[in-house]
Parts: sequence; C-alpha cells; structure tokens
Amino acid sequence: MKLPDQKTKIVCTIGPASASREVMERMLLAGMNVARLNFSHGDFDGHRQVITNLRAAARATGRRLAIMADLSGPKMRIGQFKEEPVELKPGDVLVLTTDDIVGDRRRVSVSFKRLPKAVRRGDALYLNDGIIQLEVLSVNGNDVACKVVAGGELRSRKGLNLPGIDLGIGAFTERDHECLKFAAREGIDAVSQSFVE
Repeated sequence: MKLPDQKTKIVCTIGPASASREVMERMLLAGMNVARLNFSHGDFDGHRQVITNLRAAARATGRRLAIMADLSGPKMRIGQFKEEPVELKPGDVLVLTTDDIVGDRRRVSVSFKRLPKAVRRGDALYLNDGIIQLEVLSVNGNDVACKVVAGGELRSRKGLNLPGIDLGIGAFTERDHECLKFAAREGIDAVSQSFVE
C-alpha cells in the first residue's frame, strides 16, 4: 500500500463535485492523502476515469496518494416520501413498513423485507448515516413502530442501519465481489466496507 509517510491520514470522498483533475489537485495541495471512492454509487467506467484523474493529479502535484474503494455491502434504505424533507423530533413515532407505500412523517417503507423478523422491542435503529436514532416500540405484521430518540431531517432513499442485530444476511454481496475484482485490476491501494458488524 502506498500510503503517505504521515501517521495521520486525511481521507476525502470523491464525488461528482470533486471528480475533475483540477479539484483533485487542490484537494491534494490542501492535505488529502487518501481518496475514497464510494462504490455504492456510479459504475466502473466512471470510477476508472476518477482513478485516472486522481493519479494524474498526484503526479502533477508531486504528492503521494492512496486510493481506497469503499464497498457498499448489503443496502438497506427507506423508500420515498410524498413530501420532503420530513422533520422528525424526539418523541415522535415513525412506523417502518415492508409494505410498498409512499411515505409521510408517520410511516415509510423499507427495502429490507426481513426487518419485522430481525428486530424486537428496545432495539436501536439508525437512519441517514446515524443522524436519526430510533428505538423499536413494537412489531405488528409488516410494521415496526419506532420512537424517535434523536431527530433530524429525513429525505427519501436514506440508509437504514441496524448495528448489533443479526440480519440473517451476509455482509459481502455479489456486487461487492465484482467491485473487489475491479479494484484489484485497477491497482487500488485499500478497500473498506462501512457498517460491518
């Protein structure tokens, strides 16, 4: 792995706003020494172009850079809202359902169909990268009623995380396997996976 000499690493996620070589050069000069590619988004052609731009920017600036591929793992997300954003406040009740519905501030669908079987009263669930914390109050059929512990603004298609709960699914998906092969072919320096138990 070609990590920089410094012990502290500044890891920056490369997205559409930072995918040009010029922006990457500025990021390198500002201290970035690890570039993270989020394999939850984009395709291999797009990632290949970003890798090419990163390597060119590192050469142009004379800075050392490691490139890290972040594998997505199993994706669990909430569904669509009729109107957004939805503001959730502590004490509110939000029902997560496996029914295919368009949600509102009281009820929203989830992509993880085993949710009602995987959780029980008192379990902690997180939405929107951990910003919103829920506590399971009850499970009834396809519905999981939750109390909002830590609130915030919520939009459609945000992530759902269930730390410490046996989901009955593997953390490494077929898509992750394909991404790992791509990363190896492209000479990626490091691989990570978020939200792994």
